Amino acid sequence: MSNTFQCSVITPQSVCLREQGTYASFQAFDGQKGVMPGASPFLTRLGAGIFTLTTASGSKTLLLDGGCAQMQGDELTLLADTALTLDAIDPKKSEEELQHANAKAISGGTSASARAASERAQQLAYAKVAAGRSRGSRN
Repeated sequence: MSNTFQCSVITPQSVCLREQGTYASFQAFDGQKGVMPGASPFLTRLGAGIFTLTTASGSKTLLLDGGCAQMQGDELTLLADTALTLDAIDPKKSEEELQHANAKAISGGTSASARAASERAQQLAYAKVAAGRSRGSRN
């Protein structure tokens, strides 16, 4: 058994990352998921959150939102709706987005689709705030 696995992060616009890793962590729709070499096959939906890939030379971090993740053999593929580097996230703007999303959720519509859209906006805004804070602690 190899001590690494191939990891790819792909969006509709580009291949954001394709590297060998020793550990990956990402937000699935139902919670945080960690992957090591030899992991059992799976297919899951992605949530909004921080993705980290540990490699032999360090780690790579992205903010992912939506899509799916599949582990098959020694290959982890994340097909994300969006992927942002931590440098692309403005912490102040992210805080404002979170405040706006929270206010909208409180005063939002009563339909299930309106609530779902409000919750998704909150999750993404919170993930951006957390990613901005994570970036700040690394500088």
